[in-house]
Amino acid sequence: MHTVLGWFCFLVLSATAGLHVYWGLGGLWPADNAAALSRTVIGTHSGVMPPAGVTLVVAALIFAAGSFAFARGVLAWDSLILLRVPLAGLALIFLLRGAVSYMPGPFSRAAEPFAHLNAVYFSPLILALGAAFAALALSPRQ
Repeated sequence: MHTVLGWFCFLVLSATAGLHVYWGLGGLWPADNAAALSRTVIGTHSGVMPPAGVTLVVAALIFAAGSFAFARGVLAWDSLILLRVPLAGLALIFLLRGAVSYMPGPFSRAAEPFAHLNAVYFSPLILALGAAFAALALSPRQ
């Protein structure tokens, strides 16, 4: 099961990191312009995308998160300090991010179409990633 969870996290987060690199380099998909892109993938009403450098740093962090899951799940490394503690932290981050989307707050005021995409697609996927990280962090390798 660890192998499946490791691959799941790694592939989903590598693809997500790749999208962030694409956006950081000026790509606009799935929108036609930067304002529409920010409303679609961030939910900002201002229509302004973050600076390229910030987006590329986010891409690196997302890829690093997937790499922790890959190391634990696929490579079968089992270090409490180097893998399991960071995976537990990532589980907490992803579970909180996924759950907060369904509570009153900033996500409830997000621009469309992000608000809908977040509720239907992004947050459930983020919750699944959080659960996978938790399983990788807490369960013994068999």
